[in-house]
Amino acid sequence: MSRRDAREAAVKIIFQNMFTDSRLNVAGWGDRSVLPSDPSDCAQMIETYYESTQEECGEQDKEYIHNIIEGVMKEVSAIDQYIIKNSKDWTIDRMSRIDLAIMRVAIFEILYREDIPASVSINEAVELAKKYSHEDAGSFINGILGSIYSASNT
Repeated sequence: MSRRDAREAAVKIIFQNMFTDSRLNVAGWGDRSVLPSDPSDCAQMIETYYESTQEECGEQDKEYIHNIIEGVMKEVSAIDQYIIKNSKDWTIDRMSRIDLAIMRVAIFEILYREDIPASVSINEAVELAKKYSHEDAGSFINGILGSIYSASNT
């Protein structure tokens, strides 16, 4: 599995769990006050995803996916504040959930993963938006992520 495929799986897992896990909800979607308390929660999310898709996933890929999901869940409040601050005339509860899942993964990588160049995270997010969201989503996500990256490097 490529890093691109692992990133896409992480986005899908986060997206799926936004409907059922209060830790990934946003205002207007439910209570988000609970933070991850057990690392096995992420492992269970990954196992459930791979059981349902019947795709193969190596241990190194599972580690990466686990790190992304756990990191997003742990930092979701801070990540969402970056989205809110950099999304002009948009409230986070108006954004599509898939766009939000894509941005959360990209922002986590940009801010917390030094081994991944920001340009790669942004490009991959734009490509995922083109694949899973509406036609303007790529530009929308690129604008927000570009603003966050610029602000984090000043």
